[in-house]
Amino acid sequence: MLSNFSEIRNAARAIKGARVAVPFGHDASSLEALLEASDSGLAGSIIVGSEEEVKKSLKELDRELPDDISVIHCDDPEEAALKAVSLVSSGEATMLMKGLIKTSIFLKAVLSKEVGLRTGRVLSHVAVVHAPRQDRLVAITDGGMNIRPDREETIQIALNAGDVMLKLGADRVRIALLAAVEVANEKMPETILWKQIAEDGIAGVDVAGPVAVDGAMDPEAAAIKKMEGPVAGKANVLVTPDIACGNIFAKGFMYMTNTDVGGLIAGAGAPVVMLSRSDTPSTKLNSLALGVVVAGDL
Repeated sequence: MLSNFSEIRNAARAIKGARVAVPFGHDASSLEALLEASDSGLAGSIIVGSEEEVKKSLKELDRELPDDISVIHCDDPEEAALKAVSLVSSGEATMLMKGLIKTSIFLKAVLSKEVGLRTGRVLSHVAVVHAPRQDRLVAITDGGMNIRPDREETIQIALNAGDVMLKLGADRVRIALLAAVEVANEKMPETILWKQIAEDGIAGVDVAGPVAVDGAMDPEAAAIKKMEGPVAGKANVLVTPDIACGNIFAKGFMYMTNTDVGGLIAGAGAPVVMLSRSDTPSTKLNSLALGVVVAGDL
C-alpha cells in the first residue's frame, strides 16, 4: 500500500506511456500544471484548444512546449471536450483533465453515448489525503459531485473511492459512513441510512456506520468507544452525508493543516482530474500523479 504522495508520485513515474487529454488546456494555470507533470516525469499531455492561446500562455510562463506535450487546434469548447474524451476512450490518452471550459460542457462530453466514458456508475469526487499524524492514505468522498446521494448512490460513491484505494495498493477497502454520533438518531437522517447500509453490508468491502471521525481514524479512540470490527480505527474510505460535509471536510484539511491532498472524479472509464485555479502547485501535481496511478498498473 502506498502511504504518502511522495510514493504516489514515484509510482506514477514508473508507469510508462501516461498521457493526459485536456480540452481547452491552453490557459496559463492548466498549462503550468501540465508542464510540471512533464518536468517531473509523471505524464505527457495532449491539449485540445487554441494554438494561439497556448503560445500566449507559454510566453506568460516564460516556457517552451516540451516534446511530450502536443496541441490539437480547436476553438469550439464542445468540440474540444468531445475530442479530448475520444482520445481517452480510444486509448490515445490514459486520463482526462478539465481545462478552461465550463463544467457542464466537460461532463456532457464525459457522458457522451458515442465517445464518452460511461460505466453505468455514478460519477463522484474522491479526495485522497495524507495527514502528517496518520500512517496511511485516506479517501474522502463526495465533496464535489453529488449533492445529497440516496442509498444506491451512496453505495456507488463508496465503491468508487474503494476502487481508488485498491489502485493505491490497499489490501482491503474499509469504509466508514461518517456522522456526528455512532448511534441511529431520527433527528439525524444520515444515521438511519448509514445503519441500514452497514447492517446490509456492501459486497467485497468492510463497512461500518454511523461512525464519528475519531472512531473511524484512530484505533485508540475506537477502543475507548468499545468499537469493534475491521473498520474501527482503520478506515481508508470516509463517506460523508452530503456535498457540503465532504467539501468542508476535505478543504479543511487542505487549508488548515499540513495535509497533502490530491483528487479526481471516479466512476468513469478513466480517471478525470478537475483542478481548481486556487489549488496549490503541489495539490495539482498530486492530483495528476494520482490519476496516472489509478489509470495505470502498479
